[in-house]
Amino acid sequence: MGQWPVIGHDWAVRQLQQAVAEGEVPHALLITGPEGVGKATLALTVAAALLCTAPPAERPCGTCSACRRVASRNHPDLLVVEPEAEGGSLKIEPIRDLERFMILTPAEARSKFAIVQHFERATPSAANALLKTLEEPPAYAHLILLATDADTLLPTVVSRSQHFALRPLSRLTVQQALQQRWEAAPEVAERLARLSCGRLGWAVQALTDPQRRQQIDEAVLKWLTLLRQELPARFEAAAELAKDPVQLALVLEMWQLAWRDVLLLQTENAEGITYLEQQAALREVATSVTVGQTVNALKTLEQAQEALRRNANALLLTENLLLDLPTLR
Repeated sequence: MGQWPVIGHDWAVRQLQQAVAEGEVPHALLITGPEGVGKATLALTVAAALLCTAPPAERPCGTCSACRRVASRNHPDLLVVEPEAEGGSLKIEPIRDLERFMILTPAEARSKFAIVQHFERATPSAANALLKTLEEPPAYAHLILLATDADTLLPTVVSRSQHFALRPLSRLTVQQALQQRWEAAPEVAERLARLSCGRLGWAVQALTDPQRRQQIDEAVLKWLTLLRQELPARFEAAAELAKDPVQLALVLEMWQLAWRDVLLLQTENAEGITYLEQQAALREVATSVTVGQTVNALKTLEQAQEALRRNANALLLTENLLLDLPTLR
């Protein structure tokens, strides 16, 4: 087999390489893990390995027409399905399109691939519609489902798929990849590796999108400001944050990291903190609130993130979150 362009997740790569080499790639794969951990990269690499036109020992070569079209997601035997709106639900219409795609025999290769992103956002009707394809797949068809957590999916979907659960990478692995493959400056790579929590895709997006890096920086500063504000100012902030649920999701994630740092400082584990640049401000928070308040804030944020993923009212969610936020004097 050729060199797979997947950083980390060696155990999953080895199993899938062997399956490709032996012609035993399952008809249904389920790849789970945190957002940005590398699920889509692994899925597209499996597809490229079977659709590649190079000699078997070189697949996926990455340079043939098939590999290049898989990378750009426009190969006729590949369909990538995702929610229409960023952060939105996966509805039944794209799943119906997938079913029609799978029925037709391959246009060029011996296999066809459908990759469904963010399957945890599938509506009940969409998830149930996919079961028919999972139960009676055509011999040439391969379906790869990507989701954050198998526990959020229908048990019947999980049981009909071979499951690969990807875990976050080490900070060092992410940092080295950013420097070597994406030529990031060492200090930038080190910081993004900390913030990424082991999600290389997340780190690459932040590296290549200056606006996203700015949003990350502003999120923790906003959190520090809100800790010292009274309710009227907090309600104004809630209204502003709720205007963009996608941006709100990023803000909540950054706040969760900040509260985690506070807990680490309160429990004398400062070497593990993420926001090194804000360490003095974080120490002030750590000495101003109790461990119980910190733990409660983390639980509340986790619940808010889950509610946001389930399309809860963003304004009500944010207002309630800021009502529970401790006030520093």
